[in-house]
Amino acid sequence: MKVGIIGGKGLMGSFFSDFFRKNNNEVIISDKDTTIKPIEVASNCDIVVLSVPISVTPDLIREVGPYVKENSLLCDLTSIKKEPVELMLKYSRSSVVGLHPLFGPGIKDIKNQVIVMCKGRGDNWYSWLKETFINSGAKIKESTPEQHDKMMAIIQGLTHFTFITITHVLKDLGVDVKESLEYSSPIYRLRIDMISRILNQNPELYADIEILNKETKNVIKKYIKNVKKLYKLIKKQDKEDFIKYFQEASNYMGETKIRAEERTNKILNFISEI
Repeated sequence: MKVGIIGGKGLMGSFFSDFFRKNNNEVIISDKDTTIKPIEVASNCDIVVLSVPISVTPDLIREVGPYVKENSLLCDLTSIKKEPVELMLKYSRSSVVGLHPLFGPGIKDIKNQVIVMCKGRGDNWYSWLKETFINSGAKIKESTPEQHDKMMAIIQGLTHFTFITITHVLKDLGVDVKESLEYSSPIYRLRIDMISRILNQNPELYADIEILNKETKNVIKKYIKNVKKLYKLIKKQDKEDFIKYFQEASNYMGETKIRAEERTNKILNFISEI
């Protein structure tokens, strides 16, 4: 296949350029500093992959969508799926698949990594792409664009929101993070590592994830509501209701918390060793 990746010099674009080459496809790249332009890629490739920031994806779809051949495939790699899939369906005649790789470009290969696939139009291309990923060891989660965005508002939106706010709490309190690690339990160290990992990334990407996913606002409102409720219990020194509130959360997690303790024990032991 001839695969065209618009934004192919970016981190994720480069990853998928290598991936498709390893799977015996010809790859053509278009980026800001290439002589090959997006419309040229769209007009001449069997598979057109959009690997650009979330904020510019809608305009790029409008630009190149009409040029993608009817018997070709148009797909994107953004963290939001509802609007991109709708626009790809509207502005192209081709097959359409919305993709969201749930990993960063720093991984060595795609084995055991999760890719969300949202079918837009065309069964044959969808099946071919799914089989290509599975044959390389990837784990596929099939979803509708709407369900994907609802889940990402929790998995990404809520997580990043809490990480950023925790860091600002430390900042407001004047906490020396390095010194705090001298007091830390393995759990605290792991949390600081995860927060720091996110804050070492491109802030524009995280702004888009938080702001452009329309589902995120409702999730954050629920979070703030529960923060206030828990704070009220602590302020009142209401131990009985705190325990009840804690137990409600524990019951909701069910068997997940048992398996989680087993997994995290291995992680924490590894952290202690290093």
